[in-house]
Amino acid sequence: MQFATWLFMVAFAYGIGIFWYDLLPGRLPHMTWRVAAYPFALMVLGEAIVPFGPSFMGFHVITAIIAGLIGVIIDWIVTTARQPRTIETLETQGAPAHGVAAHS
Repeated sequence: MQFATWLFMVAFAYGIGIFWYDLLPGRLPHMTWRVAAYPFALMVLGEAIVPFGPSFMGFHVITAIIAGLIGVIIDWIVTTARQPRTIETLETQGAPAHGVAAHS
């Protein structure tokens, strides 16, 4: 695999990840490259197992599109299984800064 093919696959995985996250009902992850991580991994796996469709720059576009969708769905499953929680309220009392005495 040439470097240009690998670089194009990363860019394609990011683009197709954003496409699927925006098209399907869900939330775009806050970490930018998480959008590309699962689609890219599934694209590489799909190229190794089921190369299907027309080839462009050394990889198959149909396989990449379907693998991107499956990658987004797997990411949703992983995110849901982790059950991330947000902090509902801020802490009311903080620790004093280093070198500053607390006045009461």
